[in-house]
Amino acid sequence: MTFMIEFNSLPLLSKIILVIGFTLGTISLIIFLRYPIMLILMKYNPKYREFIKKSLVQKKLKNSSIKHKYK
Repeated sequence: MTFMIEFNSLPLLSKIILVIGFTLGTISLIIFLRYPIMLILMKYNPKYREFIKKSLVQKKLKNSSIKHKYK
């Protein structure tokens, strides 16, 4: 036995709550799967791998220059 509620028959507040819930769930899933997605992209896309390496080097240089400023 399947039971489905027709979205259009719901009151406005219930629609808003439902949409917000699905949006938060989707965002949480994307945040949770961020690193596995990055690893998969790095494995199959050499350009993405180089982009990540360059961005990590730039971030490391930026952080080290900030540390030297405040010493």
